[in-house]
Amino acid sequence: MILWINGAFGAGKTTTASLVTKRLDGAKVFDPEYVGYMLMPFVESPTGDFQDLPLWRHLVIQTMTGLAQQHPHTWVVPMSLINVAYRTEIFDGIRAAGADLREVILRVPEQQLRNRIDDDQVEAKARQWRQDHVTQALTTFASLADAHFVDASQPPEQVAEAVLAHCQRQP
Repeated sequence: MILWINGAFGAGKTTTASLVTKRLDGAKVFDPEYVGYMLMPFVESPTGDFQDLPLWRHLVIQTMTGLAQQHPHTWVVPMSLINVAYRTEIFDGIRAAGADLREVILRVPEQQLRNRIDDDQVEAKARQWRQDHVTQALTTFASLADAHFVDASQPPEQVAEAVLAHCQRQP
């Protein structure tokens, strides 16, 4: 199973992924940002966002499906996909390869989200970039009819429990 934890930047994806992984036997985290970091020295994105590179999206699909096929345990993926077309491309590609992909989207009220971004000391260098993408993320996620949302304004342990409960309900 691939559990994709989506949500705006600052919603708590990495924290949730860490907690979920500890509760699922054999689960591992895979962060597609590492694919982007690998590409950055070789390929320049005109927008500055590696998600805009078709090669990044292709490699994410290939990496996720390869991991799922060759190392079959639960993969937890904390990654914001705020472009609907990219989300569709990646998810359709993973599912077309036969992988069991499940997504949850962490939802946080806008002001709380902005406060989290401002208070984050780990990702301080990305603060402005993350703030600049809040509106797009919230707009994108509000438009998704096929998504399962988890209230991430709660304490991290409760968020992780809600994510796990959803995964257990889904076939």
